[in-house]
Amino acid sequence: MIGKVKGTLLIARMKYLRAQGTESADRVLRRLSEEDQRVVGGMLLPSTWYPAGVLLRLETTIAALLARGDRHQLFRDMGRFSAETNLGPTGVQRPYLREGDPQFLLRHVPRMYSAQHSAGRREYQQTGERSAVLRTLEAEEASVDDCLTTVGWLERAVELSGGRSVRVVERQCRVNGGTSCDYHCEWQ
Repeated sequence: MIGKVKGTLLIARMKYLRAQGTESADRVLRRLSEEDQRVVGGMLLPSTWYPAGVLLRLETTIAALLARGDRHQLFRDMGRFSAETNLGPTGVQRPYLREGDPQFLLRHVPRMYSAQHSAGRREYQQTGERSAVLRTLEAEEASVDDCLTTVGWLERAVELSGGRSVRVVERQCRVNGGTSCDYHCEWQ
């Protein structure tokens, strides 16, 4: 079952796509269906709900045309770019950052997730002074691509909060039969 996502996610992907250059962006957009082109080419509003399928098809098309042989890195990069876009100085999620306190941000990830996804939930568990686990449960159909995007997003989000030498590892995944996708985060 595919739910809906907030415009903040589509806006971040479109900014990522445009950052790849006009020629690349045009190539990707031409590959989308006319309906998807109308959605992503129109005015995207951060607080509006959009079909999650549009986001999925946009990401898949970006990967198909721009991955240059390293699809995994592209999805991590998209996640990092999304964190930078939404948590950066002018980002809509900037209030969730507290300099030098990655736990503050991670503690709010469940709220951020539910504000952007109509299906599923994310849980937070602090496991140490500089470590935590984030779990995704009951979400849309799991995909390796989405998990890689989440890893990239968490890495950059912790960095933006002041964490150094950040390491995020997905130790359990719904794609491989797990009951949740577990992202173990550690930093200096």
